[in-house]
Amino acid sequence: MNLNKDLKTIKELMGAFLQNDVIRKKLRIICSSKRNDWEKWLQLELEFFITSLDGFTVDREVQAIPDNRKMKSRLNMFVDFAIRKKRTKLNSFIFLELKCSTNPQALINGFNRDINKINAIKQCVYDTRSFWCVGFHKNCTKKSVEKMLNYVDGWHGYHEVIRICDCPEESDCGCEDNKIGFAIL
Repeated sequence: MNLNKDLKTIKELMGAFLQNDVIRKKLRIICSSKRNDWEKWLQLELEFFITSLDGFTVDREVQAIPDNRKMKSRLNMFVDFAIRKKRTKLNSFIFLELKCSTNPQALINGFNRDINKINAIKQCVYDTRSFWCVGFHKNCTKKSVEKMLNYVDGWHGYHEVIRICDCPEESDCGCEDNKIGFAIL
């Protein structure tokens, strides 16, 4: 298993997804709203996007059985995505957990819960090739971005603030709610 290859795959998938004009338009609407319940929507959009690509297999909400020594109160759990790239080992899947929040601290808390959840898997129909958390946060103030960067750096992950308005990249546009934080770890 090569984690760098899997990270590259996830970055490329998410990069293509985030360049989709329809997704960007929907993200602008999400960022301008006060809603914080947009994770399931994004899961469905991402599943549809990956399914439409040649060379990938994706399954969403994959059931797994936890090790009761690590998670005493759970009988089962679900992994957001199991993704397999063509020409890889048949039952070798990249597990991906998706998190969406307004603020970085909620995203960090969600990442920590997901890491604990995946580390507690005892049995799953798919073998895990690697595991990644992908998350988005709407609050992109300097303080919020610094908090996220510090957290992601501790995991040797990736973070960027993505401009989602249609203005040229080099312009200093006056658009409000035109950015979203994006992290992979």
